[in-house]
Amino acid sequence: MASNILIAYFSHWGHSKQFAEAIQKLTGGDLFQIETSRAYPEEHDPCSIQAHQEQLIDDRPPLVSHVQNMDQYKTILVGHPIWWYREPMVIRSFWEAYDFTEKMVIPFCTSGDVGIENTQKDLKMMLPQAQVKPGLRLATHAVDTSGSEISNWLRNNAVIK
Repeated sequence: MASNILIAYFSHWGHSKQFAEAIQKLTGGDLFQIETSRAYPEEHDPCSIQAHQEQLIDDRPPLVSHVQNMDQYKTILVGHPIWWYREPMVIRSFWEAYDFTEKMVIPFCTSGDVGIENTQKDLKMMLPQAQVKPGLRLATHAVDTSGSEISNWLRNNAVIK
């Protein structure tokens, strides 16, 4: 039987991937890596400059990976790092690539010190036909010690029992 839960994530330094994998273990959902043909520098400052430029021009980096059967998913968790106080622009590329009407969409992110509030607002604005649930932000290096917080968040959003 195919899963009706999709865990889609964009991860540059691996923290969001680790968060996605923790969610997958708890939900049994399908993992999907959001990828773009655009390269981002490994060093923080050059990557930050590039991410800021993308935001300033409202750019949409091209996706190179696509969900094969989005219709089967009822719950979609979308994860990413926080870049310049919100989601990387490739996340907007992902949001715009699919019809999220009547789907439950839940953001999750990693960040050194910025919250998920802007991503939550952007998600509601860009996907008004989706049922947007409260997201979870974890500190960049705290994913491996946040198992109970992740479980409680998934339970509170009715993703797991």
